[in-house]
Amino acid sequence: MQVRDKSGSCAIVMLIIDDDIWFGNTGDSRAVMSSVQGSKFISVTNDHKPSEESEKRRILKGGGQVYQNNNIMLAGPGGPVTQGPVRVIPGRLSVSRTFGDCQAKMEKYGGNPNVIVVDPEIHHVKISDVDHDFVILGCDGIFDRMSTEHCCQEIWSSQYQMFNSETLGSQVTPQGKKNGLNFKQGNQRQ
Repeated sequence: MQVRDKSGSCAIVMLIIDDDIWFGNTGDSRAVMSSVQGSKFISVTNDHKPSEESEKRRILKGGGQVYQNNNIMLAGPGGPVTQGPVRVIPGRLSVSRTFGDCQAKMEKYGGNPNVIVVDPEIHHVKISDVDHDFVILGCDGIFDRMSTEHCCQEIWSSQYQMFNSETLGSQVTPQGKKNGLNFKQGNQRQ
């Protein structure tokens, strides 16, 4: 059996049951929450990147390698600075958890099933109308360009102008949907 599609992806899901929110994430998709009328912004989930110490340990223990692309060198105040994404071998991915990506996971394609894994992290938040304002679910297309705080502040600053989720997209990239970013505004909890 030949596998033609070797693509992969990351995911973030949110389930609300009464006053409980459950988040599941795999990869570098993130849930961000604004609390206490915008005075506190938190990342509810962890990004699964090989640059994160716990993920790096897991990768090395599973027999993988972690390296940083150093094809871009900039002169900084302290000398040359290496820039570029931290990646994983096998697969040369810049995330450490995905679904799909068989070339990184399946031995017959040179992969290692113990390195890039699909296992999601599950997080729970107990919510109240007083302390919790809203949640943003987003991918690296947003959070590699905007901080958690900046995303939340954009929503707060535009709430008096009837927030439109496309507003956040226009802050991320002028090409918006052209780059595969899709912005949806959910209904508030009743």
